[in-house]
Amino acid sequence: MHTCREERSLRSRLVLMRLFSNAVVRSFDPAAPDTTSAVAPDSILVNGEKIVAVGTRAELLDIAATESSTAAALASAGGIGATTVIPGLEIEEIDCAGQVILPGLVDAHMHSVHYADSLTDLDLSNVRSLAEAVEAIRERASQMPFGEWVVGSGWDLNKWDDPRYPDRQLLDQAVPDHPVAMWSVDLHTLWTNAHGLEIAGIDDLTADPFGGEFVRDDEGWLTGLVREDATDLVARYIPEPTREEQVERLDRTQKLFLSQGLTGIHDFDSIASTLGWYDLREADQQHIRVTKYLRGPEVPWAIETGWHTGDGDDWLHRGGLKLFSDGALGSHTSHMSSPFPDPNAHDDAHDSERDVEAEQDAEAVETTDRERDDASGDLGVSAEASEQEYYTYPGSLPEEALSTEAVDANYGIAQMSEDDLFDNARLATEAGISVAIHAIGDQANHHVLNVFERLRETTKDAEERFERPLRHRVEHAQFIQPDDVARFAELDVIASMQPRHCISDLHLLHLIDESAQLAAYAWPDLLSAGAHVAFGSDGPVEPANPFAAIYAAMTRANISGDTTTSFQPRRRLSATEAIRQHTFGPAYAAGLDDRRGYLAPGMDADFIVVDTDPCTAEGLTELTTLDHDGLLGYESEEALFAHAEAIRDTTVALTVVGGQVKYQA
Repeated sequence: MHTCREERSLRSRLVLMRLFSNAVVRSFDPAAPDTTSAVAPDSILVNGEKIVAVGTRAELLDIAATESSTAAALASAGGIGATTVIPGLEIEEIDCAGQVILPGLVDAHMHSVHYADSLTDLDLSNVRSLAEAVEAIRERASQMPFGEWVVGSGWDLNKWDDPRYPDRQLLDQAVPDHPVAMWSVDLHTLWTNAHGLEIAGIDDLTADPFGGEFVRDDEGWLTGLVREDATDLVARYIPEPTREEQVERLDRTQKLFLSQGLTGIHDFDSIASTLGWYDLREADQQHIRVTKYLRGPEVPWAIETGWHTGDGDDWLHRGGLKLFSDGALGSHTSHMSSPFPDPNAHDDAHDSERDVEAEQDAEAVETTDRERDDASGDLGVSAEASEQEYYTYPGSLPEEALSTEAVDANYGIAQMSEDDLFDNARLATEAGISVAIHAIGDQANHHVLNVFERLRETTKDAEERFERPLRHRVEHAQFIQPDDVARFAELDVIASMQPRHCISDLHLLHLIDESAQLAAYAWPDLLSAGAHVAFGSDGPVEPANPFAAIYAAMTRANISGDTTTSFQPRRRLSATEAIRQHTFGPAYAAGLDDRRGYLAPGMDADFIVVDTDPCTAEGLTELTTLDHDGLLGYESEEALFAHAEAIRDTTVALTVVGGQVKYQA
């Protein structure tokens, strides 16, 4: 009896060569000058999991004939994805119907288990008020057995009509018989109720852990908001899916990714995803390539079992260790050199009337937005008074909040000190494990770069000992002090970034001190300095669709295409450069740049067939990659946005991984 792995090896020896023809091939091969020109190859020849050649159909048939006894002509295959076997040559030809072939896109920062769970759990990303969120939670709880956890994610108070922090009082009234756990959109804050806190053994006297916080009101009572590392003390009580259920969720999720043009991901979730991908691999059901990163608690196990960055196989590759330096912008926990403005600067009246307001909001769960406005009037709170008590995101802040700094000003949360980060990074590096450190705020990025500078000799010694590169990374790198941009290149540290964060954070950017002159979402700055950049989504914080991320990099404007929202247009990135950061960038970060990241002979046969050409467009007069005039070679802003929106709306016809069609529309 053959094992699954033996059966796969047997099938690979029997597989036909495949010719993907009738296409416009954009190879992104740095050695091929026609990568972004109007004239391009039209076919790719694949043998097993490797690319044999890229060129014209006639050229590739000649190459194939040298490996077969006879040659034969092939009639039209007939439609996208249609196949015909060429007699004698033993070639299966796949007709790409004149569409465009691109290298397979890779998401360099993904949370696969969280993404899989987000497709099942309650989604609060579209609610527009606190009352609407509570009503959605109450409705979900009403459909569940008594006492079960109600779990969800996606809430973002910064986008609510009433942008103030939620608390547990409304949940306690609306959902008293279920513990509740609702993750914020950035996954850095957990909103729970009294039942959830009780199960976790947390009360008003529980001390905050280092790097985390149980948020309290002015009287010291728990509000139900839990931040950063403190979330672990609640989340560990939330029942997890069985291993079989998790595998089913991952399988459904990988099919979604394939349909969006992803041929690989760098997965930053916990051991649950490691086991899930392993089970799919052993069952011959893994169809997307995964580079797996460790979390802190897994390091002792990894060292004991001999986990080394670069080990694994072609489908489940071993990455490095993820550490956390700070939190997130939306949760006001990213570690900054300048303080966040105080959202409660004018909220004394609100604090003194907490009970009245809680009663009002509980009633609002059952009313419309207009009725809630009427209710506030009944309580004697005028519109003028409300404006004085709260400010609204997005929008300008009260002058007083910007001009004065409270004693307890919020600079975010440093989840680990610089010394602790270094100690953990050194331990991993000495064991042959590269390090990826989460850093969003400029002060966090500064500390992390200091860590990597201190780690240089240790890294060099480990690379020589283990005979492989250990490429360290900063995850997110959203805000960087000007003098630190060049340090990414000097220290050979990869900036792992997510273009969608830029446009999703447009309503938050007024929180950043402009006088600090920070490099914000500064992809071209880093590339110009010679640093390596890798793009991803941070899914499910952002949707996984990489074409929307390319749009974000090109426009730095909201996803709807509003040109007036473009943030710092001088930092736009061309489509071709954004694609490179989704192809070669992740390959380099994983140490796989000798076999993935572009289409050329000997490279892995990972590519996609799409309906939009990112390299040519009406109004594109010349291709530029790092063009600080904001037009990227387009003759007008309108032409740039027209092409960017076409790329955003790209349809994937075929996704090929390892030479096999893994998705077909």
